Amino acid sequence: TGFDKLNILVASHILPWAEADDNQRLDVHNGILLSPTYDALFDRKLISFENDGKIILSNTIELDAYQKIGVTGKEKINSLSEFNYDYLEKHTSVNYVRNMIFFIE
Repeated sequence: TGFDKLNILVASHILPWAEADDNQRLDVHNGILLSPTYDALFDRKLISFENDGKIILSNTIELDAYQKIGVTGKEKINSLSEFNYDYLEKHTSVNYVRNMIFFIE
């Protein structure tokens, strides 16, 4: 989003603490920096991100509802590393997150 107030941003675990082993919990690549709205959605598995950083929205909430809280479906995280990919794959896997739809453009 370009939001740069670091004191507001949340360091969010991609693979939740409760589901991670000790190495994953401390792995810097198991984290992304999100604004509070995106962090809340991410923790509830209502959004995730592709390896290229494009947002994925769950279809369990209507697009209008996302838009009311400022989520457009066009968001993208810059600077994901290849080390984030395994964690993001687990976050978006069929057994972990259901009903995800991809918004491209």
